[in-house]
Amino acid sequence: MNTIINYLIELNLGLVFFYAVYWLLFRNETQFTTKRWFLLSAMLGSLLFPLFTITGTQNGIIPTLGNTIPAHWLPEIVIVGHGNVVTPEAQTNYWSWITPVYICVAIFFILLLLIRVGKIVWLFNQAKRYTWKAYTVAESDRVRGIFSFFHYIFLSGGNQIEAAEKEEILQHEAVHIQKGHSFDIILIHLLQAVCWFNPIIRYYKISLVQVHEFEADARSVESMDVDRYCGLLAKVTLQQNGFVLANHFTNSFTLKRINMMKTVRRKISQWKMASAVLMLATYFVVVACQDQIMHEITDSTLTQVEFPEIVKQDIANKYQAQYPGAKFNYMEGDADEIRNKFAANSAVKQILLNTYPIPNRKTVGVLTVDISNLELKDENEIYAVVEETAQPRGGMDKFYKYIAANLSYPAEARQKGIQGRVFIEFVVNQDGSISDVRPLKGIGGGCDEEAVRIMAQAEPWNPGKQRGMAVRQRMVIPIIYSLDDTAQPAGKLEEVKQSMRTNGSLIQEGGKYFMVGKVTDVDGQPLLGMNIILAGSTQGTVSDKNGDYKLEVNKQTGMLVFSFVGFKTESITF
Repeated sequence: MNTIINYLIELNLGLVFFYAVYWLLFRNETQFTTKRWFLLSAMLGSLLFPLFTITGTQNGIIPTLGNTIPAHWLPEIVIVGHGNVVTPEAQTNYWSWITPVYICVAIFFILLLLIRVGKIVWLFNQAKRYTWKAYTVAESDRVRGIFSFFHYIFLSGGNQIEAAEKEEILQHEAVHIQKGHSFDIILIHLLQAVCWFNPIIRYYKISLVQVHEFEADARSVESMDVDRYCGLLAKVTLQQNGFVLANHFTNSFTLKRINMMKTVRRKISQWKMASAVLMLATYFVVVACQDQIMHEITDSTLTQVEFPEIVKQDIANKYQAQYPGAKFNYMEGDADEIRNKFAANSAVKQILLNTYPIPNRKTVGVLTVDISNLELKDENEIYAVVEETAQPRGGMDKFYKYIAANLSYPAEARQKGIQGRVFIEFVVNQDGSISDVRPLKGIGGGCDEEAVRIMAQAEPWNPGKQRGMAVRQRMVIPIIYSLDDTAQPAGKLEEVKQSMRTNGSLIQEGGKYFMVGKVTDVDGQPLLGMNIILAGSTQGTVSDKNGDYKLEVNKQTGMLVFSFVGFKTESITF
């Protein structure tokens, strides 16, 4: 789901950006063919450029959804002194209704497109047909106005026009066919189905239709008098045809067309053309170049060479089991350039596995693995954050009702006046079963054991998913034991998260690299059990009772992400 949303964000940002460029540079220009091709390039560029970098990188200008939406923690619940459980208000899951609404509206626009095409096909079958030059003309009283659609021209049988005028009208519509304007119209309607929520689509449609008519008018007046042609436009009754997929000879902006034909056409300034090309290239770099890191390096100083023996041994002994079926790449080049490239980017399709010094040379060898088509193989991997978070079967309401019906305030804790917040960690397995239930932080008096018991007996969940595959996910639920019967849940944990302090340094031991450091709260107290994950991978560890951690990393540059329930997520780069 995140991947689709990332794509839609970049697609719609591109549409807005390119139309702003069009409005600033080309809006008043009279080179209609250039204007049309810029609009088409804008739409196709917006559609295709994001496909080169769907997942993005940590330092990308357009962040991925995972970098902009905070990690999801289960809302806390309260068990009060008399034993009843106070559950939090149901959190609105906007995606549960936004996604179906988006799909339904998109399907509506696609069906509308098919219906309009069907009406034109039906009209063609009902009309009297004959051949004019290389085109088929369909003439019928059912046709309102005059329009073309792909290789066919439609005329109204009731038009009171002379034979010579009819010839000129047909010539106008032939220009639409020769220029392939119908393909543009189909493209903009398909784009509307995908981006129906973006108002900029309307302006693309208006601009395309206008450019089509201006382009056809300009070609038509090359072989006839401008004033006569303008008179023909005024004579033909402006009819609203209703076939919005078609190119109309009669159109609501007839006066604008007349004025445009009488305007002296001038060439577009070179600085405008250069600026437009630069804008297209810039946007491509923003959304696409980050996935081309290895290609950039290859094109500069790195060269593909045969795998040395030490590299073959590392692949066989270290990496083949970790990345079964993946493609490994080995190249040699300038060490500083490689370090700078991978420090500035966190490639998700090319992971830097290791570097090998070349004796008596400044260059190094670099081993990478292409994981673009790699499926998850290790069923024992546990994720902290996934694309689709695990959810209780039947929804959160049913889950909290289960807790309310079964969880009780231990008598020992009530007698000793024990109260506080217990954090229970558990793992939702690939089949949805609950395992590895343990208290991350407890308060004693039997409260910890009671919370663990209730979670261990919970019904299976719907598992989390990563790249469409079910994976194991670690989750945490906070449970508040309170002797105050009026206590209420705090709501979303983001509202009460504390700050932490983190540090780390990269060290080398036995040819391997490790990140070592310490995590504490703002008062300098060590934090036990802090989740520490290497960004863009499943490598991670937890801090010990002194707040210390040590994590082996498979590259010399990257980012560590620190997360724990009740604390703001932090990160450090190395």
